[in-house]
Amino acid sequence: MRSEWTKLWTVRSSGLNILSALILTGLLGLQFGLGTAYDMDHPEPGQAVGPQPVGEFGISAVLILQVIVAAFALLTVTSEYATGSIRSTLQWTPVRRNVVQAKAGVLTPVLFAYGLVMATVAALAGGLLAGRWADWDARTLVIDLLSVAFYLTAAGLFALGIAWIIRSTAGTLTAAFLLLMVLPLMLGQSGLRWLVWIAALLPGGAGQNFLTNTTDPISPTLSVVVLLAWVAAALVLGSRILSRRDA
Repeated sequence: MRSEWTKLWTVRSSGLNILSALILTGLLGLQFGLGTAYDMDHPEPGQAVGPQPVGEFGISAVLILQVIVAAFALLTVTSEYATGSIRSTLQWTPVRRNVVQAKAGVLTPVLFAYGLVMATVAALAGGLLAGRWADWDARTLVIDLLSVAFYLTAAGLFALGIAWIIRSTAGTLTAAFLLLMVLPLMLGQSGLRWLVWIAALLPGGAGQNFLTNTTDPISPTLSVVVLLAWVAAALVLGSRILSRRDA
């Protein structure tokens, strides 16, 4: 784990990823806050108006930018395969599952802090521009921020698991993008009920239901179970594949 921590913070891509995510998150938060203020000041006929919890700005931003966090996690694996340094990693650690566990162990607190900071930046930026339409209730804000941090940790670990399976940056990022964003969004908007169920059972759909506290078609609690099942399955399968076919 000490080695993985060193590798994570001594490559330029980690810092650039975090910097770009924070900039984009702040900009999205500003956009959501400005849009909320305009919509509330100019409501449509019959539209209910009222303050919006600032944590929702963080949730909205993260649902769009979650792939950046997934990229942060998957690059810890795919970059080693791209450069060939995975050979040294596996020579130093003969028990292959220890490599998977070490990367996951290092990434878990990092991803949680990463998500917490991202959500906070978006919430503050959006709340400031929303002005009088921002609800700064502390309890709600803390719950929203911790929920985002939990989801991004799970999404990152899921991306880490499939990175061990696919092993290429482009392929893993494509798979993560599809399962976390594209397919849940497309299927969730379908008029067919069975497609809506499939969307809710995908990792991205389960995460979205959890963050938005949606009860249809499954509850937020069951959404957490589904999300954790995807994470566990990805890491276990990735570990087994690495044990059978390493470099």
